[in-house]
Amino acid sequence: MKQSILESYDNLDKARDRALWLEFEHRNVNKQFVVFDGPEEGNYAVADKQTAEEMEITHQYYSLPENYQHWTFGDLKGIVGDPEILSHWEEIIGKFQVMEGELLKFILKYQIPLEKIIRHELGCRGFDDNNWVGFQESEKYWMK
Repeated sequence: MKQSILESYDNLDKARDRALWLEFEHRNVNKQFVVFDGPEEGNYAVADKQTAEEMEITHQYYSLPENYQHWTFGDLKGIVGDPEILSHWEEIIGKFQVMEGELLKFILKYQIPLEKIIRHELGCRGFDDNNWVGFQESEKYWMK
């Protein structure tokens, strides 16, 4: 049974962020999400592509970011200051908000490679991106 997803946002960047997160969450079933103009001025809809096509919305999708390397402090300030912050940003940012300041300064000063720490941790869990593969295979997968 198909589960339709249709959500509405007042901010285009927030709609794009949500669509990208939903695509990531549904990567096991390769579900694509799109952002398009909502029914009201200045409103944006997020839907899985199948739902959008069923609504006969098949064009004028906004592009999704490939990554977040373009972020500015202003972008981050907008996300953190949003009273209805998207849950994945709340979780990610929340981890840093509770970390001791000296540790954060150490990470910056000595350019600690967070990507390597994350890959190591994921390798220790025994999964590739989706499936249990055992600890040795998982380490190989995440250390690529």
